[in-house]
Amino acid sequence: MRPLRRIGVTKRSNQRTGISLSGSAVLLVLSILSAIATGAGPVWGQTSTELAAVSMLTGRVSVERSGELWALNPGQTVEPGQVIVTGSDGYAQLSLPDGSVLEVFPNSRFIYRANRFSLRDLIDLYIGKVRLQIHHLTNGEAPLRVTSPTAVISVRGTVFDVEVDPTEGTLVSVQDGTVSIRHRLLPGREVFVESGQSLRVEPGVPLASNSKAKIQMRTVGRIVRIAGDTVAEVRAIRAAGKSAKRGGSSPSGNGGGGSPGVSEPPSGDSGSNEPAPPPTDSSGGNRSGSPSAPPGDVVP
Repeated sequence: MRPLRRIGVTKRSNQRTGISLSGSAVLLVLSILSAIATGAGPVWGQTSTELAAVSMLTGRVSVERSGELWALNPGQTVEPGQVIVTGSDGYAQLSLPDGSVLEVFPNSRFIYRANRFSLRDLIDLYIGKVRLQIHHLTNGEAPLRVTSPTAVISVRGTVFDVEVDPTEGTLVSVQDGTVSIRHRLLPGREVFVESGQSLRVEPGVPLASNSKAKIQMRTVGRIVRIAGDTVAEVRAIRAAGKSAKRGGSSPSGNGGGGSPGVSEPPSGDSGSNEPAPPPTDSSGGNRSGSPSAPPGDVVP
């Protein structure tokens, strides 16, 4: 930018306009013009409640002024209306006046407090990813707003990520708390996204259709829990069956004469696995050679 030339100041009235300017008035006008040229805005429009301090920074993080990128450094402040751009290795943390924290990740571009007349409008994210840790607001305070090309996100106090891809699709992931989301381009109702949930907003898809993804996610969660419980029950049944088999294969109480895993016959023939023959008939036949033995018995 060319340095401002020094302009002679006189108290004579301008013959064409009839306006008399003092030296201090001319300097004030020059300061306003300089602020506009650098993108900083009028000095009386900035207060400590609007500035964000750069608390941490790595890689390339810049502020855009008149189409040029000016490097940011830790300790500097970001003013309302300024555009923040990060390179492929850029990352920064901005501390907000109320104690909230804004993190910006690589390949991102957003404008900080684009609406200077409303402190509720926090950032407009054009592309990339940011993470916001917003302090809980009181019931009398209006929620903060984060906007993207396709979504308007309202938050009272939570931790959540907002990511915008090159197609202008917006992915909102909530880590703690609840946010409400409405489509910026299409009419429709708000959808609430809670802890552990995420919602994607597409440019040409109504938000009501996207909300089905959250319901499906809950259903899948229930199915996974039911499947886990079923597997646990099956394992418990198998374990009980193995325990019962071990108990049935133990030797009987007759002094351990039987074979392991084979029950002892009820008769006195401890060495045979054949069923006991019926009792002898009135003719006095014995078990070893009696003609009265039923067919099929082995007679030695």
